[in-house]
Amino acid sequence: MDLATRLLGTDLGSPHGVTSQDSLTRQLWHVTYWFAVPIGLIVLFGIFWCLFRYRHREGSGRLPSQFQYHIPIEAAYTIIPLVIVAVVFGFMYHAENKVNAVSKTPAVKITVDGFQWGWRFIYPNGHEEVGTVANELNINSENNLPVLYMPEGETVQIHLVSLDVVHTFYVKEFLFNRDLVPGVDNTFDLNVNKTGLFEGQCNNICGQYHAYMRFMVRVMPKDQYDSWYSQQAPCSIVTAGNESIPTTPTSPCPTSLSTERQTQ
Repeated sequence: MDLATRLLGTDLGSPHGVTSQDSLTRQLWHVTYWFAVPIGLIVLFGIFWCLFRYRHREGSGRLPSQFQYHIPIEAAYTIIPLVIVAVVFGFMYHAENKVNAVSKTPAVKITVDGFQWGWRFIYPNGHEEVGTVANELNINSENNLPVLYMPEGETVQIHLVSLDVVHTFYVKEFLFNRDLVPGVDNTFDLNVNKTGLFEGQCNNICGQYHAYMRFMVRVMPKDQYDSWYSQQAPCSIVTAGNESIPTTPTSPCPTSLSTERQTQ
């Protein structure tokens, strides 16, 4: 009963995300689900059919009838899987193109730097939100995690940069996972349609303190986000667990290599 409730409550086992893009992820899940369940039932039926139909009986020969070819069956298990793969590929291709599409005029642009072992979120005016494992005293604590601020219902363009090894930007409620690869320009759009505080993490083993490489995403109504952003001095730095550290408001900020990348 609990399993059935969970399946029905999560849309055939698929969780619901909080972005406008997550419907495409659920669509892919549904397509594979409707193929996987019948295939699984057919396989189970075939196994039990063979167990009972061809089991040894007293007085019968132990060797079943032998034949070399069965063209209809061989054609079926060749053509049907090809058709299934083609259909799933078509849906996947459509979803990838939609999810990977980036707007030419996003409402907000944010650079996300991943490094061993922490995060740096850089806004257009050079303001930075930074957090490292040095300020995280407890792996279960959220008090010293860097915060990524985003407006609700607006297109936010994220530019990912890795300063050392491969990291991954992952937020469970976004149903989204994207790698930060050194030297690779990786940009995507997110449009979050629900306010709240969501936990993110590096989802790729990146070294000794990988498990501590977490962050928070605070999604606010647009007016609250605008108010927050207007209060952040250009080139200021907020280190997780500490107060804001203002710097000379110049552009690009000389203390931030990532901001320089963003403005190029």
